[in-house]
Amino acid sequence: MFSGPPGLQGLRAFSLEMLQDCPPGTGVRVAIVDSGIAPMLLGEEAPRRSFHVRRQGLLTVVERCAPGDVHYHGTAVASVLREIAPEASLVSVRVVDEQGRGSSEHLRAALEFCIRERFDVVNLSLGTRKRELLLDVYDLVDQAAVAGVTLVAATDNQGAPDYPAACTSLLSVDRLETRNPFALRFRSGHRVAFLARGHDVEVYSPGGTMIRVSGASFACPHVTAFASRLRAAWPALHPFEVKTALHAAAIRSEAGYEAAPPR
Repeated sequence: MFSGPPGLQGLRAFSLEMLQDCPPGTGVRVAIVDSGIAPMLLGEEAPRRSFHVRRQGLLTVVERCAPGDVHYHGTAVASVLREIAPEASLVSVRVVDEQGRGSSEHLRAALEFCIRERFDVVNLSLGTRKRELLLDVYDLVDQAAVAGVTLVAATDNQGAPDYPAACTSLLSVDRLETRNPFALRFRSGHRVAFLARGHDVEVYSPGGTMIRVSGASFACPHVTAFASRLRAAWPALHPFEVKTALHAAAIRSEAGYEAAPPR
């Protein structure tokens, strides 16, 4: 199944059952732009996989930092990824503070860093409504596509337009009420096109206890994990091809081919 590129016809025939047969993220580098990730989810290489964005004089820089989560959000997101793509190599890029807030400038710097480092997939369970940054965000989303970096972004839970999720060239995600971690739907004609499990999801907190969360933020890493499995199966897939395969899988699911719970 994974001996060569699938081709356009193969991508259009992709299904959620096939997705479950893909490798679980093996060899795929995934950046999580968020509040940090608890070391238990990063493993022994946590110090090498932890970065933060900060102001340095007039500049905004990305540099290594001590591993950890200053909020809880990033660890919750990472635990979803660990569930569905357990062999993916996670990297934390912290842009959110202890109150769960961040600046648009930090988000821009994090996107630039992820493109420069050419991560395979980037999870963005956050966004901005600052319209003055829209041109910058659109340009960075286009740069990511050219560089082969698949961006996956969560929409705002209140339905207000925010970015980068409203950029149609990436994979934008809203929540779906289901217990199936491999469930996926597609909304034709909608800017935020993909729906994945995002209600009452059991995740780790930074302290290692299990909590339940809901929202598009936690639907987003499901699709990031799906993209990671695809890239593990076919490392040369372009972001457009990843989106094509997941679109096909979602459409087949809606036609009555919904994946069974994971084996």
